[in-house]
Amino acid sequence: MKRFIWGGCICIMLLLSLSPPDLWGAAEYITPVKPFSKKVKQTVRSVKEGVYLRVPCITWGGEVAAVLANGGLKTTDGSIFDDLGLAIELYRQDDFVKQVEDYLTGKTPFLRGTLGMINVASEVCARDERTKPVVILQLTWSAGGDMLVAKSHIKRPRNLKNETICLQQYSPHIDYLDTILRDAGLTWNNIKVKWVIELTQPPYDTRGKAIDPASAMRQDKSIDAVCCISPDGFALTSGGKQGTGAEDSVKGAKILLSTKTANRVIADVWVVRQDYFKKNKAKVEQFVIGYLQGVERVQELMKDKKNQTNAYRQMLTRGSAFLFDSPQATADVEGLLLDCEFAGFPGNVDFFTNKGNLNNFERTCHRIQSFLVRENYISRNTSLSDAGWNYNNWKQYLKDTTSVPTKRFAPQKTTKRLAEKQARGNLDQDVLFEFTIHFKPNQNTFEQKVYGTDFKKAIEIAGRYGGAVVQIAGHSDPMAILKTQKKISDAQKAGKNDLSKGFELKLDMQKKAVKNLSLTRANNVRDALIAYAGKEGITIDPSQFTVAGFGIGDPIYSKPKTKEQWLANMRVAFRIIKVEAELEEFEALDF
Repeated sequence: MKRFIWGGCICIMLLLSLSPPDLWGAAEYITPVKPFSKKVKQTVRSVKEGVYLRVPCITWGGEVAAVLANGGLKTTDGSIFDDLGLAIELYRQDDFVKQVEDYLTGKTPFLRGTLGMINVASEVCARDERTKPVVILQLTWSAGGDMLVAKSHIKRPRNLKNETICLQQYSPHIDYLDTILRDAGLTWNNIKVKWVIELTQPPYDTRGKAIDPASAMRQDKSIDAVCCISPDGFALTSGGKQGTGAEDSVKGAKILLSTKTANRVIADVWVVRQDYFKKNKAKVEQFVIGYLQGVERVQELMKDKKNQTNAYRQMLTRGSAFLFDSPQATADVEGLLLDCEFAGFPGNVDFFTNKGNLNNFERTCHRIQSFLVRENYISRNTSLSDAGWNYNNWKQYLKDTTSVPTKRFAPQKTTKRLAEKQARGNLDQDVLFEFTIHFKPNQNTFEQKVYGTDFKKAIEIAGRYGGAVVQIAGHSDPMAILKTQKKISDAQKAGKNDLSKGFELKLDMQKKAVKNLSLTRANNVRDALIAYAGKEGITIDPSQFTVAGFGIGDPIYSKPKTKEQWLANMRVAFRIIKVEAELEEFEALDF
């Protein structure tokens, strides 16, 4: 027995010396193939027709509406799709490369992914006229389901410079991260990237290796931040607070930014092959209408689950059986539903037809394509087309056909809460992005011809981060007050107390005046920005923009010594402020 134990110890020691990664679970990194067209080399074949139309899905909350509309994996009698004369077979395929291969070889005419992922595949799909992608539907926006988790030393996105970030190749997070970097004034050259093959920990045996971002962050101390899905993000941060290092958390890790704030960055869509669309446009249209009816039913059950308990539970059970291979995983399905925002009929109309939406289909594709070409995911711009639906024809089949709400926040409530956070000194930790515009002495008007570019930038960022508050903060120059303070000091030194008191009274009046002036300027900028949006036909949420006057507080130069420094203090700052941790306190629930 002793000989056996000793021999075993020797074997273990030998294994440890020869293969430490396998035993210690080291992270396994890969290099993505670029452009993506080199990754997929399948021959295009015609679509295989069958009794059921096969439609790919992914593990996401938007799929629940499809499962409900279908009555399960295959269309059941009396289901929404059945009533529309459809026979659908839903199947789950989270491997996007395999999805593209199925699409090209005709196993299905559909492709399911985020708009970023579809654009990644746009070049390879467009090599053959038959498989050119036609975007037929937006399912959802990610509204909390995707996160950028960072260690404690990273306070704002701009602090990602020179840091190491881990994410999955070809995932929704490449476009998400690019958006954050660009809005922070950074590029991919400013960061170090480690790529993994999986989005989250897979069900198969990885032999202890970390092949997803969250696992890599736990095992590789060089990782400073990861892009991950919300369950992993909450695990890393001890429930969304700050990681303690216990259980699956990483000490000091926190959610730097999630799609709860950046809620107009990741759009989920379905695409159909051009050849199939031309031959079966009516069937595809019925599928889209049926899905939107399913969305309305899901939303109805979520709002009225107390009175429709059985139907609500059935929806969750069918969803969990399909998405997680377990009818008992209903809590996971509820989590997915909370992490997404269904576009529905109003959202699709807004996304595909509203020219005033700076984050509509056309502009979002342009933003994504520019990034993909720059980073060599695609070798050239490959435009995507949408179905060009006549949405007015669908109103007879749907209940919710009103326009997208344009008010989310209660302005007075928001201003008060931000002022309270500022007074406590903890507002700066929630500022994501900040940029300024400058004005001249005694200036109170902000003409569009001068500041139009700045206004558009503010509106674009505000639109992408629809879950954030945009604070327009006015700042005044402290020069006049500094001069009065010097007079007070000189008078006190000379023993002229009466003169000193007179200057002190003047100082109080000056401080109030500059504070009021800074607030007036902030209000004038807000009014000018809203007027600019109206003139340009740009859709905005006016309630998202709040104002503050800081007077001489927080100057760039506390004691300006040159004219340039003096003018630099005269500014209005646009501050994009994350409020997702306490959204209920800011959200206008009564609208």
